[in-house]
Amino acid sequence: FAKFSELNPDRNYWIMKPVGLSRGRGISLVSDISDVCYGQSVIIQRYLSNPLLLDGYKFDLRIYVLVTSFNPLEAFIYDEGFVRVCTHKYSNDSIDLHNIFIH
Repeated sequence: FAKFSELNPDRNYWIMKPVGLSRGRGISLVSDISDVCYGQSVIIQRYLSNPLLLDGYKFDLRIYVLVTSFNPLEAFIYDEGFVRVCTHKYSNDSIDLHNIFIH
């Protein structure tokens, strides 16, 4: 994290996700190593600044798979899934980084 930040100051956006939480709780975007929480277990990933958009909105697809065996591999894809779409158009402007309805 720190080394990449030093080498790429123009692409210094990271998403920090607490381990063990769901539904977007506790997720934050950071651009400075001093914003990283060291007191809890977190996953830090480089933030995609140019994501695939649906009419200007970020989205994700949830598809469920049940794996019943690994040897031999046997898996079943559930017939239904769902799509989540953000409620505000995507922007990667620094003033919008903390808007949870965009990211």
